[in-house]
Amino acid sequence: MTIVYQDDYRSSDAEDVLALDDQDYEETLTLTTDQLTTLDNTGEVKFTVNRVLDYNLLMGELDYLWFKDGVISIDLNTTLAHDVALNVVIKEGRRSGGVFSPSVNAVWTSSPNTASTSEDLSNVQIEFTKTAQGHSQMEVDLEFTITKNNANPVNASETVTYAIELLNQKFFRAEGLFIDLNFSAEVADTFDIPFFNNSDGGSFTIDDPRIKFVLENSIGIPVNAQIPEFSGISNTGNVVNLTGLPDPLPVLLLDESEIGTVKIDSFELNKSTSNLVDFINNQPNRIGYAVKVTAGGTGARHALLSNSRVKAKISVEIPAKGTARDYALEIVQPFDLTLENADQVQEVLLRLYSENRFPIDVQTQVYFEDSSTNTVLDSLFGPDQLILPAAAVDATGRVVSANPKTIDANMNAESVERLKRANQLRLRAKFNTPFDASTQPSVKFYSDYDVLLQLGVQAEVLIKQEF
Repeated sequence: MTIVYQDDYRSSDAEDVLALDDQDYEETLTLTTDQLTTLDNTGEVKFTVNRVLDYNLLMGELDYLWFKDGVISIDLNTTLAHDVALNVVIKEGRRSGGVFSPSVNAVWTSSPNTASTSEDLSNVQIEFTKTAQGHSQMEVDLEFTITKNNANPVNASETVTYAIELLNQKFFRAEGLFIDLNFSAEVADTFDIPFFNNSDGGSFTIDDPRIKFVLENSIGIPVNAQIPEFSGISNTGNVVNLTGLPDPLPVLLLDESEIGTVKIDSFELNKSTSNLVDFINNQPNRIGYAVKVTAGGTGARHALLSNSRVKAKISVEIPAKGTARDYALEIVQPFDLTLENADQVQEVLLRLYSENRFPIDVQTQVYFEDSSTNTVLDSLFGPDQLILPAAAVDATGRVVSANPKTIDANMNAESVERLKRANQLRLRAKFNTPFDASTQPSVKFYSDYDVLLQLGVQAEVLIKQEF
């Protein structure tokens, strides 16, 4: 029989790690004499301005983006008292198979002549490698159409100012050269080991505890993962740090053809590869740990999906084989004793019959207390009374027969009166596996072991009868 406690770790997702900062571009264009003449003479002028716009990525160089979310915002501001239309053609931008080209129209009604528009970026794909630089740039054609309003003059100097912004961007897939990506979770993780929640002294040893780590990686960049902290904290505050953890962790890497899949690896710590025996024998009821995950900086170009991450499943396995020496557990809970005709009770007899099929001695005491002062008002058994004697075992440590025992506890009228004043019950149990003066062999616990408890109550009542 093995008791297993598990916890799941999940790093940050790539979309939260690779920051896509807002991008903004602004320029004021002055119309040429030829453009103004054409507009004045024909009533319309069209011209295209080609620009290469830098995409500033603080964490490296960008080759490709497939947008999950975001907005492109376009503003126009012109001195022209005429209608101005702007079509922004992102030459390597695609949506639904067509070139992505948002537009804005400034229809003159009064000065200043302005217009704004915004368009969703979801499912837009842009390649940033088609310029001379080869990364982090996109080529755009700014297609202007100006239509004359015959009621207004064409002045000798006219300007058009455009502003383009990429805002609140999220990606499905990003490709490029990425550096210094920190996937580590912002806070340390903890998980509980309830097996030791109520331990209160003594020693408890486990022969062969194990901790297994299963690592899942879906990050398409070489990953460095570490566990800088893995501490077991007992309920008395004693801390033991786990040793033997590999550094770095064995995280399998993905190549280009495996992007979108998950690769899994694992490792195990045991008494031969770490201080795990001391770690568990510290009786930790809580484990605190931190995982550090970084990626990038290899000089190679890679792809990232928005949900790329590292996950780990941590399993603490406590096999039911070991020893106990005065290992104590203590539980406190509310108590309320209500008896009919309690003033007539002379004596109460509690008879406990038990059959113990575990190879462990159990001494038990029940204290009845006043919770306001934690004062002990009475107790149920005599001091250090063996309530459940260990079952007999064979040469292999297997139980061969249950060990029965009957215990009587007598409570007189004064004890009953004290119990009526108690509002808190404290149960303390002390465990010992069989030992002699020199040796204490380990014992095993199997799933078919159990304990039979039968409690009988007999009260002696004084009956007053008038004749």
